[in-house]
Amino acid sequence: MNDALLRLLDLEQRLLGAQRSVEVAFLAVNMAHALVPYRQGVLAGIRGEIVALSGATTVPEATPYGLWLGRLFRHLAATPAARPLTALDLPPALAEGWADWLPAQALFLPLGDEALLYARDEPFSPPDIALLTHLAAVVRAARRSVARPRRSISRARLLLGGVVGLGIALLPVTESVLAPADAVPAHPVVVRAPLEGVVDHVAVAPNESVQEGQVLFQLNATTLTGALDVARQQLGTAQAEYRQAAQAMVFDAKAKAQVPLLQGKAEEKAAEVRLLESQLARITTRAPRAGVAVFDDPSDWIGKPVVVGEKVMAVADPEDTEVEAWVAVTDVGWVRPGARLTLFLNTAPLSPLRARVTAVAYEAVVRPDASVAHRVRARLEDAEVRPRLGLKGTARIEGETVPLVWWVLRKPLTTLRQRLGV
Repeated sequence: MNDALLRLLDLEQRLLGAQRSVEVAFLAVNMAHALVPYRQGVLAGIRGEIVALSGATTVPEATPYGLWLGRLFRHLAATPAARPLTALDLPPALAEGWADWLPAQALFLPLGDEALLYARDEPFSPPDIALLTHLAAVVRAARRSVARPRRSISRARLLLGGVVGLGIALLPVTESVLAPADAVPAHPVVVRAPLEGVVDHVAVAPNESVQEGQVLFQLNATTLTGALDVARQQLGTAQAEYRQAAQAMVFDAKAKAQVPLLQGKAEEKAAEVRLLESQLARITTRAPRAGVAVFDDPSDWIGKPVVVGEKVMAVADPEDTEVEAWVAVTDVGWVRPGARLTLFLNTAPLSPLRARVTAVAYEAVVRPDASVAHRVRARLEDAEVRPRLGLKGTARIEGETVPLVWWVLRKPLTTLRQRLGV
């Protein structure tokens, strides 16, 4: 009995692990022989359609055997439980063919819409009936678990699904783009080179606080000092010649004619000296206001030739800031002045700052990271909350309201058109 239970558990595991209904039918009519010996096994529907036969790969529904089995299963369709059968239990019309198609003893096992029939020469004992009844219940569960009924989708459901999908596709959303951004001076005072020359030294460090009148940088004075010395010597010579001619003009009419020329020359040399002295006084540039010095590495400026008016640095109020963002060329088309901008600082990502776009650069420029982008400036809406100068983050710029389907497909369509040229 223990061996029979082990075989039953093994067959039950194989039935429940089957992936197709045809596999379950094959195991039910062929492998049950390991539990209870029999000569024939049949799985059929209650309307007489043959599903599987033991030892056969095809179902002979149109043969006399198949037709007789169909009549037998239709006759037994109302049987509620497992039932042993012989020819004596059937009507005369069915009993006539029993000896031709089945052994003397049979066991009928209903499965709901289907049924199993096992037949052999010896009667089925109560243990045999118990094992096969349990097996029939497993076969029924396995057949139902692997069945995949196709549920027809009504036109109303399709229409409803289409309407819902269209509604979602047309759902209005706001276009937005993300761009790197930082806090820059809103009203900086640009400090430019006062003269043409070479930067000798920078007296402040980047982002250092400075006071009004504090020295920022100084140009090299070597050229101007040399030129001033030469001009002063020439002035002394011109003045000496003028005094000599002024003294001699009392006795010499020719010297009297030279006095105006020598006087003009002396005044010219004096003006040249004053010019060089004023230029020498301007080689030292001082802060025009209090704030912080905004510029790059000082070593980049030391020894660098500059021309008059060239920007060297800027002095700005560290609290008077606005937002500068860099929008990619592919996304700048719908960014407009007045658009809402939200700045998420790297130092405070949970405290976004609100701003309004004030200007969008017409021409894109190459940034230090080799990307090409348009400069966007935005004014902070909260005058009391100003990020510190130089803080960086990410800006989200909002655009127009568009359908969701356009927001989803805009970039793929743009990329596709660029690739295909259509």
